[in-house]
Amino acid sequence: MQVRFRLPSGLEIVGLPTKNFYGGFWDLGPTWNYAVFADSPFLMDTGRFGQGHKLIELLDFSGISAKEFEFVLISHGHEDHDGGLSEVLQHCNIKVKAHAIYERIIKLYPDHAPRGYKERFPAKCWQCNMPESFYTEHCLDYHQALQHIQIEGIADGENKIMSGVTTWHLPGHTPDSLVVMINEEAIIVGDVLLPGISPIPTRIAQFNDVSSILCPEYTDPETIFGLQCYIRSLKKLRELATQCPDLIVFPGHRLYYNEQWNHINLSARVNELLEHHVQRCGSIIDILKESPMTDSQIASKHFEQKLLRGVGRFMAANEIGSHCELLLSSGDITVADDGKYHLTGKLNFETFIDSIPVA
Repeated sequence: MQVRFRLPSGLEIVGLPTKNFYGGFWDLGPTWNYAVFADSPFLMDTGRFGQGHKLIELLDFSGISAKEFEFVLISHGHEDHDGGLSEVLQHCNIKVKAHAIYERIIKLYPDHAPRGYKERFPAKCWQCNMPESFYTEHCLDYHQALQHIQIEGIADGENKIMSGVTTWHLPGHTPDSLVVMINEEAIIVGDVLLPGISPIPTRIAQFNDVSSILCPEYTDPETIFGLQCYIRSLKKLRELATQCPDLIVFPGHRLYYNEQWNHINLSARVNELLEHHVQRCGSIIDILKESPMTDSQIASKHFEQKLLRGVGRFMAANEIGSHCELLLSSGDITVADDGKYHLTGKLNFETFIDSIPVA
């Protein structure tokens, strides 16, 4: 499949879905990559590892030569978005742009890596909670392929990268997440916002793993990691939606899913996601009324058992852990030395979430 969108200004965006590894009950659907025919045409994302050549075939089928592009822009450093990058660059030697953090976290740092098998992996994997068997089977070749790629880093905040094309650094799902607005008509949001599913936030604690390679530019973990950071980014998207209420939203997954197109009202979807995080915090409080528990124990109570199969249990525990960090900040829970969370009797989380400022 490929689908063409023509904006009111006449600018064309071509959506190109590539197969995604992840399936089962945590299914995201295919990765949507986008060819943007701005003044300097560019490609947004490249699909997962092994899909780069398929993406080139899709472009050829669409009558587009990859050599037309001035650069590839990576929305964030997850394998289902940058995995095909090395294959695309084999076909056409073009520039690569990504947030400046991306360039750092894709590199190997044996002297800084945690002891053990993660010494073989780049910095972005030190914070991943997947088991060693998953890394070894799915990730080694992918990481090696990225080691010698030169990245043109994009700075924090708002950056106009060409006429009519602006990026915003909106971390929280990953520390390097970018969204791209085109002519104030369309916005490509990567995985910062998705239809039908809530992107998994990072955890503030993950900053400790990579702080040695991000300092001195980044010393406050909450500016690039954690649920609070992600909520600030969501509120920025809502602010952009207020400024440009007719934005066409292009997500990194589920543009088309379950045999239907998913039109996204940006402001309404942000509000749904904010309410989702309020409700999840409330659910955690209710579960902890039974007894103190760890994030894994809370996850086993909160999620359906089918979602806890295989690697799903690691994703569920991370999801709960990010919310527990927020509840710690709001003063609604404390954590003991054994990792179990205890209620304080306070219920500040909803007001706390409302008070989190815009990114």
